Formats: sequence, structure tokens, C-alpha cells
Amino acid sequence: MKKKFTCPYCYGEHDWETCVKQESETNWEVYCPVVKREIPVEFLAIKTKAKIALVGARYTGKSNYIGVLVNEIQKKMAPSFNCIFSKRTSEESAYFYDSYYYDRLYKWKRVMPCGAKCFQASMIFPLSFLTRRNRIKQTAWLTFHDDNYVSGSWYDDEETELLDSYLSNANGIIFLLDPLQVPAIREKLEGRIYLPYENQDGVELLERLIRALRENQKIKPNKQINTPLAIVFTKMDVLYNHKDLFPAETLGKESEHLSRGVFVESDHKEVELEIRDLLENWGDGELKQLLHNFSNYAFFGVSALGNEPVGGNIPNGIQPKRVLDPLLWLLAEKKLIKRVKK
Repeated sequence: MKKKFTCPYCYGEHDWETCVKQESETNWEVYCPVVKREIPVEFLAIKTKAKIALVGARYTGKSNYIGVLVNEIQKKMAPSFNCIFSKRTSEESAYFYDSYYYDRLYKWKRVMPCGAKCFQASMIFPLSFLTRRNRIKQTAWLTFHDDNYVSGSWYDDEETELLDSYLSNANGIIFLLDPLQVPAIREKLEGRIYLPYENQDGVELLERLIRALRENQKIKPNKQINTPLAIVFTKMDVLYNHKDLFPAETLGKESEHLSRGVFVESDHKEVELEIRDLLENWGDGELKQLLHNFSNYAFFGVSALGNEPVGGNIPNGIQPKRVLDPLLWLLAEKKLIKRVKK
């Protein structure tokens, strides 16, 4: 049997024989045939139980979410769930995150540029869970492709191949949606706040995701997709800052998951009820129809910044709400963290 390895960029499984490039007797490199890039040696020795993917359309605040999510994992999740989040496993990923995300968001208090390519490379991070004796028992991979093609413009053949492989081989997907693209919300907020350009990118992206998963996983039209899907509405601070539009209470509070070090099902269900009520009021039937393709999905509401930016500035600093919830749910689905009912 041929020896295989899993690529942390495209999440696909490849043969060693066709991917090893021998430089000398003591120096060799492994390249992914999909992304055409060298794979960090450290990742070749890591066995992963969960490969988490993230995708979002334009104007969902995807770059802000990624930037805050990485910091929240490192500063809050790691101590609460006895895990290690290593940015340094890939020096390239650590450099890009620190230079392009952390500095801009946390030091300069500026939002990430909208719709711009932040970097040419992808960021890959291992998230390792420890035993009581602090030995690694299980590891998840978090790979973030924060690029224009993930934002909806999937026209380049190589980029499309990467995205299809990345999403189709993932064990869980975080799918970002912009609530400010919902017609009823836009109508009520008109004149109150700056609204992003109206588009159907979220629906089109979900349709593209469904096609990719069905084609690559060979799922028949009458069968549902089993990959867990976290449907995440971003920018929720905009809505719960307008109480006449958004009377929900749970979404504006921090979740119980971090304080208790487990995924609390009752807390999650309260959030889901509020999101589902909003969907009923918004009448977003097309989205609900598309979600029938999935056997396992859940709704989330998050705010990466915690407050509305002013001219691209974040005067009060980053004050995130529930940014970790979608990831924690996916990890609980894969049994990497404990789940309790209430």
C-alpha cells in the first residue's frame, strides 16, 4: 500500500511517492500537488482528528473574524479547554497573522481592509488537546484562506481546485453570512448606518459549496450532506445596538462555554432560537431551502469587533462576542471537547 499524507492547505490526501522532492541525500521536501507549495515538515508528523474550514462571502467581515478568532483561541480558549494553539508551528503563518491581522486590529485599532487580498499564502494552525498529564491526545487543524476567491470570485482553475478540495475534505465548515444583506434588515437600517453594497454572494456561495461537496463526496441528489455546517451571522453588534430591530438578549452576552470549559448545549439552543426567530421574521426562504441539503447544521450570531467601527477605526478596541461558539460546536461534534446539556 502506498504511504499517504494529508495536506494542511487543501485537506486532501496524497501519495508520498508523487509529492516528495529530493534535494540531496539529507534534504528533501514535500509539495502539495493542489496548492503547489511546500508543506511544513512539522505538519507531516501530525495526525488530525478534525479539519476545520472557514468560508465567507464579500462584506461578511471575514478578515476581521479570522483575526479576532485566532487571538480568542490563543488567549481564552486554550486555558479554558486545556489545549495548545501553536502559531509557531508554521513560522510563515505566524508572521502573516502577527503582521497583517494582530497589529492592525489590536495595536492600531483599525478594521481589516474590505475585499482586499491580505496575503498570498494561507495560514495553517494546529490546535492540540491535552490529557491531565499534559500530553497531546488529539489535534485539530485550522486552515484559513483569506483571499478573494474565498470571497466569491472563483474563476481561476487552480484556486477553484484548492477551494473545492479544502471544503470537501473538511470535517466541519464555518460559513459566514452578512445579516445586512437581508432585505428586511436593510430597509429598516436605511439611513441609520452605512450599509454595504447589496449582493447575493451569500446565497451563491452556499449554492457553490453544496455543488462542490456533492461532486467531490459523490453524494446523490436525494441524499443529505453529512459535513457539519456552522451558519454564522456576523456583525451582530449592529443589530443588538438597535433594540427596536433586535430584541434578542442571549446573543449580546458572552457564552457559558468558556467559563465552564465545556460546550453548553442549553446556551447554544437559546442562541439558535433567537436566530431562527429572526429568520422567520426576515422571511429568508431561499437560505432555509438550501440548508435542507445538510443533515447537520446550526445557527450562530457573532460580533468580532463588539462595536461598530467609525471611519475604519475601532475607538473602544476589540470587544468580541461569541466569536468562538461556531468552532466550539464543531469541535464538540467531533468529540474533541466535552458537551453538556445544561
